[in-house]
Amino acid sequence: MDWDFAIAANRTRLRAVVARLCAEIGLAEGAVVERLSRPAYRVALRVLRKAESAVRRLIYVAARNIVVEPRDARPPRPRNKPSTRTKTEGEARPKRKRGLLFNLFDPPRRLKDLLGRRRKRRQAEPRVHLMDGPDPRIPSFLRPQAQAPAPAPDMEVKAIVDDGTVSAVHLCRRLAAMIDALEDIPRHAMRLARWQAKPIEERRPERWSPLRSGRPPGFRQRPRHEVDEILKDCDWLARNVMPALDTS
Repeated sequence: MDWDFAIAANRTRLRAVVARLCAEIGLAEGAVVERLSRPAYRVALRVLRKAESAVRRLIYVAARNIVVEPRDARPPRPRNKPSTRTKTEGEARPKRKRGLLFNLFDPPRRLKDLLGRRRKRRQAEPRVHLMDGPDPRIPSFLRPQAQAPAPAPDMEVKAIVDDGTVSAVHLCRRLAAMIDALEDIPRHAMRLARWQAKPIEERRPERWSPLRSGRPPGFRQRPRHEVDEILKDCDWLARNVMPALDTS
């Protein structure tokens, strides 16, 4: 089977899905959407989750033949080494910005996914009889006394108004990381191969495989969206190449 052709074909399909998703939420190049309506956010998150699973499986397939040579152990850095560079007064060291890295690992299964959904049973409500006025059977000294009203605060408390939107910053960051992974699949395949070459006790996270067993996140047996068909094809590719990657 031509694995490279399969990766390229599914990559092209995923890029089209991601481009439509960005257009639907109004995400332009170099911009960030601050807030989205709840229905639009749920739809975008559902498509994003399935697209991420498909990209992980393409990276998994791309790393099938990568052999990572063991690196030599780095010598320990000397402590309290005197610095040769003189720091001027008031000079601040510039902070290095870390780029967005695509998550190569499927999220673990939640307990409720393993146990299945439980039907909520209707709980019996307590029978409480309310009487007009105080109960004459309770003595007056046992009755609750009226409490004095709390003093008004000095500062005015502003009421929180729900405008029906949610923050979309984290969604945009995940989307940008996935786009970066689609643009350079070999680089992320090398990341995965380096992780796979480590012993199990030295891996972070400590897992046998980056893909979880069973169905991938967001998988649907009966596709309703184009991304469902792409995820189904990418999962088939990953399952067929899995023995070759695990024995490398």
